[in-house]
Amino acid sequence: MRPVAPFVLLAALFTLASSAAAQTGEALIRKVGTSAPVPNPSFVAPKDLDYKVVWDVTAAPAKPDEVTPGIARPAGFLMLAEANGVDRAHVHLAIIVFGGATSAVLTNEAYKAANGVDNPNIPLLQAMTDAGVQVIVCGQALAGRKVPREQVLPFVKVATSATFARATLHALGYATFAP
Repeated sequence: MRPVAPFVLLAALFTLASSAAAQTGEALIRKVGTSAPVPNPSFVAPKDLDYKVVWDVTAAPAKPDEVTPGIARPAGFLMLAEANGVDRAHVHLAIIVFGGATSAVLTNEAYKAANGVDNPNIPLLQAMTDAGVQVIVCGQALAGRKVPREQVLPFVKVATSATFARATLHALGYATFAP
């Protein structure tokens, strides 16, 4: 039996670009974070653990008007935590953006100048930041692409490097999930 959740998430990502402007905040997280219900799981996540997870987000979208693959992963985790009865106070999430995905964290003006379309990532990135997810971009990726800090969304944290951000979060107890 093949898992359904990745296909549901993928479908949500493809429709996100067109509906992102209409939906924001918690509603957007719920839409993008949808997963298949699992009745009576036999491996139950403890409700009192602190869950610390960071994902690498490196792939660029196929087209500039599509949401960058990977940035929705925390939304899915938030919804799965809720399904497991885990309070959000026990959920600590982050994404580290670098490589081809770096443009996802550009201001709308900078993204539009580079790609000719509005940045479709902003509503989801803002919603996740509002939900407590850290969005971190690699400073080396910005430097390599000659992106000035003023062109990075104001709520995005800039690290000296993705590697150092990952090492720091690991030292703080975060598990790193790569695509």
